[in-house]
Amino acid sequence: MMKGNMPKLVLFLLALGLSACSDVFFQQPYRVILEPSQLGYQVEEGRLTVVPNTAYAEAIPGAPAGRLERYTYVVVDDSGYEVFPGASLGSGDVGVEIPEGREKVEGGYRFVTRRSQPFTFSLDGAVAQAHWNQGAPLNWRLRVTWYATTANGQPVEWVQEYQIKAPLR
Repeated sequence: MMKGNMPKLVLFLLALGLSACSDVFFQQPYRVILEPSQLGYQVEEGRLTVVPNTAYAEAIPGAPAGRLERYTYVVVDDSGYEVFPGASLGSGDVGVEIPEGREKVEGGYRFVTRRSQPFTFSLDGAVAQAHWNQGAPLNWRLRVTWYATTANGQPVEWVQEYQIKAPLR
């Protein structure tokens, strides 16, 4: 390699290394995990009861800390089409802190997956009733768009789908 190209290579590698440390490097630094993993309800003696889910915002290894702020959702069928097209079915505020995807260890850091404190995220009763009224189709899903902000102030949004199931225990 010629001497004149060496500074350009060093600058390129330095820029690449710094970008790896920034929030921009992460395409999707977070996700939301549900327990149970599906959304659903039970129907007993004609009474529909939504099953509550415990949710966690999860940071991937190396992700910055952040705050899960809100969500919006639509209901989709087994073909991926909106069940109630054009309807603004749901949204909500969350306000959960997401820990960074690393922890201190002797002499440095270890990159790990970390979870937030639990919060409740469950199927909306009106969606559950509509699902039941349609004969509890097998592959209806809630397509949720989650919105967060990293500790460095960068907005992050991503989409996850959760299957609707009846009965869910």
